Amino acid sequence: MFATVHTTPHTADAVRAVLPGDAEPAGVLVVELPGDTAVVALWPDGAAAPAGARTYRVIDRIDGPAAGRTPLFAEVTWLDVRGDPAVARAAERGGRERIGPAIRDVDGLVGVLVLRSDDDRIVVVGTATGRETHDEVHARLARTELLPGEDPALLPEPERTEIGRVLVARVPAEARS
Repeated sequence: MFATVHTTPHTADAVRAVLPGDAEPAGVLVVELPGDTAVVALWPDGAAAPAGARTYRVIDRIDGPAAGRTPLFAEVTWLDVRGDPAVARAAERGGRERIGPAIRDVDGLVGVLVLRSDDDRIVVVGTATGRETHDEVHARLARTELLPGEDPALLPEPERTEIGRVLVARVPAEARS
């Protein structure tokens, strides 16, 4: 599964505002963020994504205890916008081996999609049934200890993290674990 991530000023039809007229994603998450709207379009393969858009591979996904329920809130986090492969590998390992196990049982967590582009940029989208779920995820992240050999210098601070209301959530089964 692949994804493209687009932002647009608030609009009644954010999907049509950012995707070419003939583009039909397999799924979509539309999140109203402070100041703009994020559209995460999910594609069955990279070739189906709109030409010219940065395409991400779905490299990890977590189903939370609320999987299958309609998410009301989402947090979108942009990591490593410099595109450093070593930082991306470190973030991927930390996500799979440290962060995923720490958050997968948070009450209200619908799911998490981790996206990585060919130029090593990462976007993480977490969905939940309540705003307080994201607070609990952050609290757990703050309590995790580094893994053996995990280099703090390679762990990126988010370039941008925003929580907003989910306007549309159509995530195909292939994008869920």
